[in-house]
Amino acid sequence: MTDNDPRRARILATARDVFAEQGFRRAEVKTIAQRAGVGKATIYRFFPSKDALLLTVVEENLTAIRDLVLGELLNGAPPLQRLENVCRAVARFLESERDFSRLLIQEAGEFLGPIQQRYLRLVEDNLPVADAFFNELRNDGYFAALSTRDTILMMVNLLVGTTYTWVLTGEGRLEHQAVSYMEVLVRGLRAGDA
Repeated sequence: MTDNDPRRARILATARDVFAEQGFRRAEVKTIAQRAGVGKATIYRFFPSKDALLLTVVEENLTAIRDLVLGELLNGAPPLQRLENVCRAVARFLESERDFSRLLIQEAGEFLGPIQQRYLRLVEDNLPVADAFFNELRNDGYFAALSTRDTILMMVNLLVGTTYTWVLTGEGRLEHQAVSYMEVLVRGLRAGDA
């Protein structure tokens, strides 16, 4: 069994939906198997436990977000435009993957340690690219007082908080809200502006 097996992708998509609908603890592997059109044993061949299944859903979505971010950071547009593009791309992803967004918010508490480890590993692995990008912004007077790592964490916190409120209320477009808040943040962090 490989990561390219179409059953694996079906299981992950179904697990995301079932976990988001029912919550992790109430969701049964049997339900995921039935909806994915596989047997329970097939799920356990790919994933050693229900916990591992949840963490794989989270990790694969975080990796997809990372890929979106890197694609936007490296696209050659002016730095502030790339930053807005990153914000829009991530917000669109979270909006289109609403079940993942809901799942992350619902289950983050119980799985905080492992989710946080995966997230921080992604940040650390991609810090050189982010550092080069934020150095461009620093040259333009933005984010001068913060390290790259602190800047990333602050922006992620802003986006996670915005996503949390959006998932709870279901109001408006996440992309619009995230970009509006990010613009306020960026204006507030410009060196020398009053």
